Amino acid sequence: MIRTALAMAGFSGLVVAFLAVFGGMALLTGSGVIIESGVRSSVSTQRLAGADVIVSARQSIPQPEDLPVALPERAVVPASLVARLAAVPGVASAVGDLSFPATVIPGVSGTAGTPITATGHGWSSATLTRTPAPTITGTAPRAASEIALPSATPGARLGQKVRVVAAGTTGDYRVTALVDSPGLYFSDETATRLAARDTGPRAKTVDLVALRAAPGVSAAALAADLGRLFGERYEISTGRTRGDAESPGTAAARAMLIALPASIGGISLMVVGFVVAGGLSLSIDKQRRDLALLRAAGATPRQVRRLVSVQGTTAALAALIPGAALGYFLAARFGDLLVSIGMLPGDLPLSYSPLPALAAALLLLAVVRTSAWGASYRASQMSAVSAVAESRSEPRAPSRIRTTSGLLLMLAAVGLSAIPLVIRTEFAAIGPGTAALLAVIGLALAGPSLIQRATGILARRLPPGLSAPAWLAVSNTHGYALRTAGAVAALGMAVTLALSVVLTQTTIAKATEDEAAQGIRADATITAPALGGIPHDLLSDVRAAKGVTAATAFTTTTVLARSLAVGDDARRLVPRPAMVLGPDAEGLVDLGITRGGLAALKGDTIALDERAGRLGEHRELIMGDGTRVRARVVATYTRALGFGPMVLSRDLAAGHTTTGLDSTILVRLAPGASPLPALLKRWPGTVLSPDPGLQLGRPSGELWVNAAVIAVLLGYVMVAVTNRLVATTTGRTAELTALRHLGATPRQLRSMIRWEAVVVAAAAAGSGLLLAAVPLTMLSIGFLSRPWPAGPLWLAPAVVLAVTMVVWLALDLPARRIIRRI
Repeated sequence: MIRTALAMAGFSGLVVAFLAVFGGMALLTGSGVIIESGVRSSVSTQRLAGADVIVSARQSIPQPEDLPVALPERAVVPASLVARLAAVPGVASAVGDLSFPATVIPGVSGTAGTPITATGHGWSSATLTRTPAPTITGTAPRAASEIALPSATPGARLGQKVRVVAAGTTGDYRVTALVDSPGLYFSDETATRLAARDTGPRAKTVDLVALRAAPGVSAAALAADLGRLFGERYEISTGRTRGDAESPGTAAARAMLIALPASIGGISLMVVGFVVAGGLSLSIDKQRRDLALLRAAGATPRQVRRLVSVQGTTAALAALIPGAALGYFLAARFGDLLVSIGMLPGDLPLSYSPLPALAAALLLLAVVRTSAWGASYRASQMSAVSAVAESRSEPRAPSRIRTTSGLLLMLAAVGLSAIPLVIRTEFAAIGPGTAALLAVIGLALAGPSLIQRATGILARRLPPGLSAPAWLAVSNTHGYALRTAGAVAALGMAVTLALSVVLTQTTIAKATEDEAAQGIRADATITAPALGGIPHDLLSDVRAAKGVTAATAFTTTTVLARSLAVGDDARRLVPRPAMVLGPDAEGLVDLGITRGGLAALKGDTIALDERAGRLGEHRELIMGDGTRVRARVVATYTRALGFGPMVLSRDLAAGHTTTGLDSTILVRLAPGASPLPALLKRWPGTVLSPDPGLQLGRPSGELWVNAAVIAVLLGYVMVAVTNRLVATTTGRTAELTALRHLGATPRQLRSMIRWEAVVVAAAAAGSGLLLAAVPLTMLSIGFLSRPWPAGPLWLAPAVVLAVTMVVWLALDLPARRIIRRI
């Protein structure tokens, strides 16, 4: 049977199926690598390489029947845990470690050189940075004004004075030691004071506890003993997972690796299934006569379907290995992109194993078998006489059920597109996105009937003087709508997805930016990324500067809440960006207050989007470090799109962020005043921006990620459609030969093919633009109060041009070769 199946399929039919499966295997394998990395990858140990076991707080919150929610801020453990762990049998030593931003300002005057950014720690953890112990030159810092620097620090020497901004506090320190390890080291008492672990919400806590096992005790055995002692209360790390304990952002990064492919997985799987099914359908269409003869010779329906399944499976098996190799290559490039735009830590490697390729292979083989069964079902069920009769010409009548289903999906897409007119939140973007997918599926189902009707209307309205090749092109497209509908649907899908995905995000980003800009009443912003945040004394210096009429500092964090906004699942914890403000922000930040006011934003209080809560009610929240709090709503506002759905008081957020520092200062100046450049010369590492615009709650790299994924998907679709059109054109040799014998010249045949390319390209581009225009128009009206979206509008003509070129080349080049031979 295998030999018969391959002989019937022919080379072109197998190539169509091979290329479809090859691209699908690459996409699914690449997505699988990213997902596996989110589950299995870990950061290599950066600083505490000498620790055998690290005990830390869990950086995620489990959810029933769902993935754990990663905590974006550092969760801490009680300092008393150090002594308790030190007393455990098998523990040689236990050290509580602290980490906080610390930057060396070259030159005691603070006016020369470039700041050297690092992290600060207590001296007791310095001995755990190497195995064996690190090389230390000098003596340990003991006084509050002493420090140890990395020996790699440019110009570092014992006894020199350096100015350091540590955890927002500026001080001058004398270098007493040089260590061949990363980080700045203070005395343990000084580190505790700088990290605010002596007083306040995080008093008597440490970030983690690093353990050394006693001689003869393995790290694994010690970790097992600790697991039995503490159960699930703490995270116990050994080996490679120690790096995760050092980096609190690792859990959030891994969660993002899982979420990204999941968010685009539906689109990818739909595109892959669509293209694979289309490729197999085309291959089967070329064998209609052979399958009919088999039925006439006595083959059973099951034997016919099995024959077709063997063809698809053979092509798929040949494509699995090269497709998997390309998938691993694409995953590596995607990881590089995530690192370059700051969405993935550079020290979190991707995890490679055969599992993604195996899962992709099993999934694709199932898709191939299902597609082969569906494509061959009609031919296998027909009687022998009917099968032979239909095999003499291509099928021309689209299925009525298929057409009706497609039109209903398109109608549902129109309804979903209207969601942004009612709900003006980021949740509303789900409507247009889902609408685009439904519309694409509807086009694939109803495409043959729509093309047949549209070309029929066009054929009846053709001008009398139209050339014969143009008339033939329109008539062919009308008579054989099923032949071109697959290509039109696939290319229309490419246009719709490209425009919908990109322009939906740029439109929402524009609306977010505009709303935030409308609410900011400042003339300039000050940031200090090189210092890890705004130093404690900088805000008071800015306020005291002549010409400054008002100034306030703020930061952003993430809060986990249930049912915070419309569309949330009440059973799930939803991470929400939250702005941290104080009463001094009134007059500088206009949230569009409807009830209450920012003056009451003190203590355990919050302000909420007016659609998410009421004044005076209490909300149970989980802070970014996992602490559960109960907050009272003291204000509601309207500008949730620009500032996020929640604003926390500075008192409530204190002690629940990793650095404890503000990120930005907003400044209002008197007319004609410009005191800030002179002031900030005394604060190296600060950045002054005259643009007070903010971008809250939306990572800037998200657009690039989705654009890259869509580019790969569209490339796959274009290649598959090109392959399909070439195979379709090659199969028209008998038709072109008949026209040649009837007197058509080679020039007329080439002209007919070109007119067909124009009709197909126009149908694909027109349908794609229309399906994308409806949801984008609704979204733009709802978010921007205008009917056109924001973003790169040049994308529309660019995609249309690409579609036109693909159709033109795929039809014209093979037709030229056929015409030359006849």
